[in-house]
Amino acid sequence: MSRRFMKRSLLLPVMIMLLATAAMIGLAISRIPANGNALQIRPAKAGISLPDGFFVYQGLSQRGIHIKSITPLNDGLVVQLDSSEQRQMAQSVLQDILPPGFLIQNCEPPRTRVWLDKLNRDRLKFG
Repeated sequence: MSRRFMKRSLLLPVMIMLLATAAMIGLAISRIPANGNALQIRPAKAGISLPDGFFVYQGLSQRGIHIKSITPLNDGLVVQLDSSEQRQMAQSVLQDILPPGFLIQNCEPPRTRVWLDKLNRDRLKFG
């Protein structure tokens, strides 16, 4: 009887430790930065207007670069690409097709928290 009691008394702490370990691993993996395959185009000085997104899309696609999306963000355009090789090719192409006065930098897209967005969207359903 005492062996059975010992097995049961050790089972709960072991399960809690495994659950805590899994939670820490999940948290650590979610904090790993994503491999950024995006470029940001910003004006170098005030007074320079951003290029048209269609112009950027057309210039890149004519050179065989596949674009996932082009979105405005803050004071620039963010161009999402498929891979880091595509990003490097796009960076050199953009330097050729855009007039002087633009900064083209690697960009980490903002990570949104899906559950927070759902809470904000469904806020009226609470209480």
